[in-house]
Parts: sequence; structure tokens; C-alpha cells
Amino acid sequence: MANEKEKQPILLTKEQIRDFIKILISKGRSPGSVQSYKSILNTLYDYLPDDKLLTAETGTQWKIWLEEQGFSLRTVNARISVLNSFLLYLGRREWQSNDFARPYTEEQPVLTRAEYLRLLATARELSKEKSYLLIKTLGGAGMRIQELPQLTAEAVNEGLVHLERHNHTQKRVLKLPALLQRELQDYMQRNRIESGPVFVSHIGFPLKRSSIYYYVNSISQDAQVDEEKANPRCLWKMYQSTYDQIRSHVNQLVEQSYLQILEDEQAAIAWGQQTNTQV
Repeated sequence: MANEKEKQPILLTKEQIRDFIKILISKGRSPGSVQSYKSILNTLYDYLPDDKLLTAETGTQWKIWLEEQGFSLRTVNARISVLNSFLLYLGRREWQSNDFARPYTEEQPVLTRAEYLRLLATARELSKEKSYLLIKTLGGAGMRIQELPQLTAEAVNEGLVHLERHNHTQKRVLKLPALLQRELQDYMQRNRIESGPVFVSHIGFPLKRSSIYYYVNSISQDAQVDEEKANPRCLWKMYQSTYDQIRSHVNQLVEQSYLQILEDEQAAIAWGQQTNTQV
């Protein structure tokens, strides 16, 4: 019976989190520590699927997902540690994870824009429209995988996506490229998506992360792109890298323009150019 109990999933509720936080307060934890535990457990709650079930695999799955999103090793380890403490409180010590994130021993794969374009071209040639649009939305528009449910039909029609992350503590507004907006609108019209998330399963629920990963990765072999590169994390890193290169170029142009202004002013009113009016 004990083994059967260990296998049974646990329904995670907000009340359980509140009760756990009360225990931390009663033990004299600092306000900062208590707030950190609360924030991390609420993030875990948001991460879980709609059924909100904790299982023996949750720790490993969450760790992999956190690493795929590009969180630092310190952040990943802190969140797994909090989950371990919470599992102990729930009486599931056997579900605790000792597989903490470690520094990468190899350089992480980098997806080039040429490879990104091959993924898109291949998806188009194979008539895999959902893969095409996911790759373009993640790598071209710069959405993160956890933000995709916020890409709604209403947002596409407006051309602006109001995004929130990390338990509503981070907000940004993403302007959809005009071409991508039209492609998404065509896709929505043909699939009769008039409201709610654009990327959904066959039963109408937002795509799970594993499904999104599959749609992106399924193109890699035909596109002759390493499987390790064809994933949402590498698409996000490529997007960031492209933007960083553009910003660096713009900053150089700004500096050059300012130096040119200084040179022009110096030529006009430099000290050596003054007229000697003394007798």
C-alpha cells in the first residue's frame, strides 16, 4: 500500500502553498526568504498543466524546462531546492530531486539565421504550417515558449501582444511583424480561431511545451539542422543575438555621429582658430 501511495499524484492547490508559507513564518524565516518561497511556489503552480498535479517526475521535468528557458544555474537550483522543501512538507521526501543544475561542460549549440531560414523553408515545403508559424513566432518575433498562450486571436488582430512573465512581475509589449500578422490571421481564419490562444491542441487547449518542442524539432532532419539546435531555447538565443548585434551596430553609428559633431564644432571654434585682437 505504501508503494501505491508513493505513486499517486498530488493535486497542488493555492491553499497548500499558503499553509506551507505560514509554517515558514512560524519558524522565524526572514520576510525576504518567505517572499522568495512564495514566489517560486506560485511559479511552479503556473508551470504545471491545467490539472495541477505533482508527481515523482515533476522535479526533473521542471528542472529541464527551466534550463531550456535560459535561467541561470543559481536560479534553477534555488527553485528545485524550494520544491524539495515543499515535497518534504507534503510527505513526499522520495520525490525530492538531487539532480541540481551544473555548469555546462560543453559550449551550447548556436542556431544561425541561415539554419533558422532553412527550418522555415523546409516547414513550408513539407506543408507543416503549424511548425512554420511556431518557428517564425519564436525565432522571428521573439516570443518565449511560456508566452505563447498569450498570443491570442485578439492580439494578432491588434498586432500587439501584451506579455507577462514570472508571476506577472515582468511585462512587455511585442509588436508583431506585419507579414507574420497576416500569416497568423490566414491560419486563424482557416482553422476558425476567433478568440483565445492561436496555437492549440486538437481539443482546443493551449499547446503543451512538449508539443511545441515536437513541432519545432520535427523539421530539423529534413532541414539538415542539428536536432540540438531546433528547439525554442535556441530560437530565443538566436533572436537575442541578432538584436544584440543590431544594437551594437547602432551604438557604433551613434558614437561616430557624435564624434563627427565634435570635430565639426572643433574646426569652427577651436582655441587655435581664435583671432588675435591684442596689439
